Amino acid sequence: MAQQASILVRIGLPDDLPFLSEMLFEAFHWQSQENRPPLRSFQNDLAFQILLADWGRDGDTAVVAELGGESVGAAWYRLWTDDVHSYGYVDSQTPELGMAVSFKHRSQGVGRMLLRSLMNIARANHVKAMSLSVDPNNIARRLYESEGFVKVGESGTSWTLACRLSSWQMVADRIGTSS
Repeated sequence: MAQQASILVRIGLPDDLPFLSEMLFEAFHWQSQENRPPLRSFQNDLAFQILLADWGRDGDTAVVAELGGESVGAAWYRLWTDDVHSYGYVDSQTPELGMAVSFKHRSQGVGRMLLRSLMNIARANHVKAMSLSVDPNNIARRLYESEGFVKVGESGTSWTLACRLSSWQMVADRIGTSS
């Protein structure tokens, strides 16, 4: 799919669900490695369980970054309904993005590779826009904004960002230019 140095970004597979769960945990606990609950207790929380429940339904899409055969980050999107949705929900036609990179591989371009790869897949699948939820103090917010996401709302202490996807950007990415 995409490659930078020795990092490979590939399409997510059904077997990647446990890793997506780990990355969801990382996304929730982005600030630090300290004072985190154990992953297992977090996975038992209903608010957490719903985010990846029934993974593989129509529209669920993921990419995974690997370094030396080890999974180091993932990005995914899925559609929600007005009745069942996540924090960055905009509407039932706009998939919501989730993304995280393992703590020791952050700030090395992995997140940008994942985000661009997933956005290009979305464009190829005729997805018109994507949304996400991010704490305004999270350094990843700057990454999202640099890739075209803009604030469209707030949910609790988080911002909802959205990005329109257009085919001209996919062409620009393919020929190595940026907007």
